Amino acid sequence: MDTLTPASETALDFPALLRYWRGRRGYSQLALSLAAGVSQRHISFLESGRARPSREMILALSDRLGVPLRQRNRLLLAAGFAPAYSEHALAEPPLQMVRQAIALILAKQEPYPAVVLDRFWNISDANRAYRRMVDALLDGRPAAVLPEGLGNDAGGGPRINLMLTVFDPQGLWPLIENAHQVGRYLLRRVWQELQAQAHDRVAREIFARIAQWHPEMIGPGGVPHADEEASEGPLPPVLPVVLRAEGFQASLFSTLTTLGNPHDVTLQELRIECFFPADEPSRLALEALGRDAEPAAVQNR
Repeated sequence: MDTLTPASETALDFPALLRYWRGRRGYSQLALSLAAGVSQRHISFLESGRARPSREMILALSDRLGVPLRQRNRLLLAAGFAPAYSEHALAEPPLQMVRQAIALILAKQEPYPAVVLDRFWNISDANRAYRRMVDALLDGRPAAVLPEGLGNDAGGGPRINLMLTVFDPQGLWPLIENAHQVGRYLLRRVWQELQAQAHDRVAREIFARIAQWHPEMIGPGGVPHADEEASEGPLPPVLPVVLRAEGFQASLFSTLTTLGNPHDVTLQELRIECFFPADEPSRLALEALGRDAEPAAVQNR
């Protein structure tokens, strides 16, 4: 899987990381120097290791390049500085207000599904509608989880991984009528995440597992195939996911909610995905599911 990792991103030194992020954002040394208010020569010296950055310079360059908070901490560590941004588990006291806000969002989404995901699409929380839907779809089959020791940022053992459960041939994949369309879209999201987290074993494991299950979706060099449908005509305003299982079928689209201006790594990476019915029969199906007897909560099987 070495082709999945940009060569410069595997390095631990600050100059290589700075070159990587400048390249990722499409900046020349001159453009970055103008944006950051420093000389091009200084940027060149930082990337060659001839000059050592200050803590303030690293934060300024990271801001101009739009580097995620986790990677800003990594840049600081690589240069010999302490991390600038905290990273708390969602269950910890400093994030109590955020937990209350998330609980409100989940509750207000009823009777439609909503799920809280961490940076690697592990399920951190979900409302009752989401649990009912997944129970109805899987019908007792186990959901996919990451290998032990990977991707368990919040502790407490393995958690269901939504992305793997979607692509798993024994999971949701055979229940998605438009799996080819949905799969290509989601695989691009995984690939984009991999580019920012390539050094992380979890991102590599997720992509490798999907590539093993669906090699036809991977092109030369380990890059996902382009979506041919995107070039054949105008795209729909939303991408519906058409689900069909015994006793349940629905066409859904989703929205992703992130927290604005977070200063904590966990909060920046947190995503709340809310699902909505794409047509009237789907609305009725979800509401009917909610009127049924409450099933057991989604558990790590």
